[in-house]
Amino acid sequence: MSRLLTRRFTSLIRAPTTRFSSTFQSRPGPPKLPASEQAEFERLQRAASVSSAFQPTQETTEATGATPATSQIKHTTTPEKKTDDEMNVGYFRGAPPEFEGDVNPKTGEVGGPKNDPLRWGGESDWSYNGRATDF
Repeated sequence: MSRLLTRRFTSLIRAPTTRFSSTFQSRPGPPKLPASEQAEFERLQRAASVSSAFQPTQETTEATGATPATSQIKHTTTPEKKTDDEMNVGYFRGAPPEFEGDVNPKTGEVGGPKNDPLRWGGESDWSYNGRATDF
């Protein structure tokens, strides 16, 4: 009986396990850059990670040699906001319909799909815009 109790308690009391193989080991890597070159590298990385469409083009006063008081002030006007109808002209989700109206001119079907699901032959699957519909 005492043997069972000691076995039960020893299984509950265990030494904390430590991993000797960690993913955060010191490994060989490139040599460290000097502080000025590291700062330049990080600046270039940040500039490359942002799209050029979102970066404002600014001329620095050091490059032009002018002071802010003598530099010419540029005024910009913001264009008027366009409505959704004006902005999304020509945008259509999916394939454009093959016919106008409610009746399919090829089959005479009323209220059916506007695109032929068997466009690629009778052996093909029923798909619209790459999504299968013949489950």
